[in-house]
Amino acid sequence: MPEGRAIRVFLVGTPNVGKSVFFNRLTGVNAVVSNYPGTTVDVIRGLASIDGVKVEVTDLPGTYSLNSLSEDQEVTVKAIIKEKPDAIVNVVDASRLDQCLVSTLQLLELNVPLVVALNQVDFAKKKGINVNHEALSELLGVPVIPTVATKGINVRGVLEAAVKLTVDARKRGREERTANSGYGRRRRFRHGQPERAMEVPPRIGHRRKVEYSPLVESRLQRLERAFSGYFVGDVVTPRILAEWALEGDSRAVEAALGGSLPGWLAAEIEATRRDLEWTLGENSSVIMAKERFALAGWITRQVIRRESTKATLQEKLDSVLLSYSTGFPILVLVLMAIFALIFLGGGVLESGIAAFFEGYLTPSVELLVGYTWTELIVEVISSLAAQLYGDAASQVVELVAGQLFPLQTLAKYFVVDGLLTGIEAALSVALPYVVTFYLALALLEDTGYLSRMAYLTDLILHKFGLHGKSIIPLVSALGCNVPAIMSTRMLESRKQRLIVTFLITILPCSARTAVVLGAAGYYGGLQYALTIYVVVIGLVALLSVVLSKVIPGESPSMLMEMPPYRMPTLSSLLSKTWVRMREFFKIALPFVVAGSLLLSFIEAFNIVTPILHASAGFMGGVLGLPSITSITLVYGFLRKEMAIEMLLVISKLKLGVSELSFFMTPMQIFIYALIVALYFPCVATFAVITREFNLKTALLMSVTTITLAILTGAGIYHAYLALNPLALEPFVTLLVNWWTLTS
Repeated sequence: MPEGRAIRVFLVGTPNVGKSVFFNRLTGVNAVVSNYPGTTVDVIRGLASIDGVKVEVTDLPGTYSLNSLSEDQEVTVKAIIKEKPDAIVNVVDASRLDQCLVSTLQLLELNVPLVVALNQVDFAKKKGINVNHEALSELLGVPVIPTVATKGINVRGVLEAAVKLTVDARKRGREERTANSGYGRRRRFRHGQPERAMEVPPRIGHRRKVEYSPLVESRLQRLERAFSGYFVGDVVTPRILAEWALEGDSRAVEAALGGSLPGWLAAEIEATRRDLEWTLGENSSVIMAKERFALAGWITRQVIRRESTKATLQEKLDSVLLSYSTGFPILVLVLMAIFALIFLGGGVLESGIAAFFEGYLTPSVELLVGYTWTELIVEVISSLAAQLYGDAASQVVELVAGQLFPLQTLAKYFVVDGLLTGIEAALSVALPYVVTFYLALALLEDTGYLSRMAYLTDLILHKFGLHGKSIIPLVSALGCNVPAIMSTRMLESRKQRLIVTFLITILPCSARTAVVLGAAGYYGGLQYALTIYVVVIGLVALLSVVLSKVIPGESPSMLMEMPPYRMPTLSSLLSKTWVRMREFFKIALPFVVAGSLLLSFIEAFNIVTPILHASAGFMGGVLGLPSITSITLVYGFLRKEMAIEMLLVISKLKLGVSELSFFMTPMQIFIYALIVALYFPCVATFAVITREFNLKTALLMSVTTITLAILTGAGIYHAYLALNPLALEPFVTLLVNWWTLTS
């Protein structure tokens, strides 16, 4: 190896085969989580050592095949093409070998040393499945090593085998290695051979060339000849390019070639695909998938022996949890428990954090910057002036005294109201709701119930253009939008992530729920609060259907494995929660603090009154609301519940009342709460959308939600006026605006 460079080994396999456990066993704590360049997909890298040789191990996203149908799969393909690993460890599950071998067949076509780690052999034996790993090694022509990653059995042996293959390949030289457009000499096997032992078993390390049925093979060879001039970095062969082209995976081909296809080559591919589809009467991608599944099934039958066993605990649980009659009631209970944990548990933590800031930290900081002493001195002088000369003199003293301490006042605005309030707002989101959500998510993942949940809800959500996996982000959005958007990474395609993220920005989080219940529910009645939820859910259902048809891109069918049930460990739960929560602090904290400082600037320089004058016409004429509600919507950018809190504060200052019902009708309170529930997501949510997608997407979603909120609020208000020509709302608005702007 070049001096100073570690051997690069990639871990590749389908989801839930134990790759992460494999990786942790090999690298320990020497791991770094990062997004693959240009994506939001996590790639984990770590260092290991084999007999003094440095090995960089990369855990790629789980993928069912080497195609670019989803973002995870595309990352795996691009990483192999661009980073050119020295060896690949293909982790497969011994209990579902036929499904895992589909991707193995494609890995065999790459020009990279390959080792197959036959994982979870202990679990397979419990199910009565015995795999002859030696026979499998002979059939594939690559080392196959049985492992139990959870116990560390043979994990290091797999890495040693990968390193040995890499070193041997270097010694033989590139010319010998590429003699047959693949790693080593390859014998052939083909689906349809008699189900008996191979007459001439290949030597380990001399992998076989994969051949499909004659009709498919003839088209592949035709395209392979067309790609014969393209040999990309000793990794991608003309054979794998031909397979990608035949099944219509143009993104994988273009990623390998570094650009679009020449016109003559694109025409040749299209003609070959149409020829195959005309002959067999099916889409070429379906044909290739059937071929691989058939070949993987044939190989599996050669190497496994099944024994009759009693129904396992997993099979008994699945018979209950995956049945629609019993699974749905259990699912509802689980979702209610998650919501209770996020909403109630988060609420308790948020109250504790708020009490700490307001009772201890904020007064201490005010004392430190001198504001407390200033306020005390002014209050004493004002009281004396009131007793000696009356209230008018007291007000004059307060006005003059306030001008004598400008530094302390500004420090209070920017340090306490700006910086400290921003930190409090971020912590009151992160610690209560992000932590509880990620704890619940880690629990669902580690127990294996997450896949069952997605399976049960897929049938319903599919009618609205969504996948079953969307249920977790959508439910968690009722607690907090921030972790909900971050959890959309589990969805396969960018299109699905965009749709679900937009819907999350509309769903009422706990802060919006506080506005709905604290305003519409308290002052108007339960019927107003329920109506808001009905309107929001109706909009979510409608928009999900519309967006699934409008947003370009693919929405691949959901394909999920059912992992075995496991008892989660406390260390695993805490580790996952901490890693994910750490990402939130990096993303959201700076934005929340910056937004808080901006609002403190508005307060410090008394920009409130000009805003009230400028917004009076629009708020009253379009939405039927008093102008003092406009400034509170600005505060809602930081945290939604701050909108109603600031409305009570401003009404006390401008109107001398502290009850919404004194200056707004129940209908106005309903429209106000509905607009707050729909419009612009909070600053933390905006920051996460920017991080997960880009600034343009975040701005577009924000503008869309604001427009949607205004149109919905205005539509309901004017429909109400049409049905009630003598309604009091216009007169109440005029009176309150006059009172506010002239006081």
